[in-house]
Amino acid sequence: SLGPAEEPGLTRVTITTNGDEQIIEQIAKHLNKLIDVIKVVDLTHEPFVERELALIKVQSTPATRAEIVQIVNIFRAKIVDISAKTMTVEITGKEDKVDAAIGMLRPFGIREIARTGAVALKREYQSQS
Repeated sequence: SLGPAEEPGLTRVTITTNGDEQIIEQIAKHLNKLIDVIKVVDLTHEPFVERELALIKVQSTPATRAEIVQIVNIFRAKIVDISAKTMTVEITGKEDKVDAAIGMLRPFGIREIARTGAVALKREYQSQS
């Protein structure tokens, strides 16, 4: 995912990938070679918080609205728009939570989905054990 960073003029890019240590190290090296890259942080072995945002436009009728609202509540999502024929749901969480919500809403008829992809930050809290 891509978005503004805390420092004006900079952009934070979050890349999620699969691979062994060597592959991830290779990706980091390639990124560091790019002129405009200031810093690469590998969170593979760090505690981190990861979230994704999805907007899901679902077909709805007066007969299905209550059931859709129930699913939305179970996933602690929000209804952010409603029309005579659709409801738009906003959900945030880990990828598997977003996937599960989409799976539960699919039988109603999904018109459109927009997903951010994962964003992540390193956790700062360290346990005192």
